[in-house]
Amino acid sequence: MYIAGFGIKQMAAAPGAIAASVGVGQDALGEESGLPEYIDKQLKLIEGRLKDVKCAGPQAIAFAGADEAHLLFVRHTMASGSMLHAQTYVRAGRWLGIVTLTTVEEQLRAVRPDYDAFVKGLHIGPPGADEPAARG
Repeated sequence: MYIAGFGIKQMAAAPGAIAASVGVGQDALGEESGLPEYIDKQLKLIEGRLKDVKCAGPQAIAFAGADEAHLLFVRHTMASGSMLHAQTYVRAGRWLGIVTLTTVEEQLRAVRPDYDAFVKGLHIGPPGADEPAARG
């Protein structure tokens, strides 16, 4: 289901079940930092807030219209089990788009094709007053 201002969320089959979601956000890089430095800062924040964090990446990926893009996987432990976040960072100029899949790790194989299709359907729009904006 679509959630305005956030992204999409899976309809949970059971009450209280953790549903997978895809959130879309944006930020602006500071003049002194690039995308790798931004991701490093995000990793430090993540490691300070979550338990038993393990990361894979970031790995450079292709994204049409982007100056650069990276994919980062973050796994952490919760009382309900292992959670996984797949974060796609897309830079165009100083503008940064962030797409995050959040799911229970056991559901990754089931929801990953939908996430990949969602990300593939996104594109960077024409520059506005300041920077481009992601549109889906």
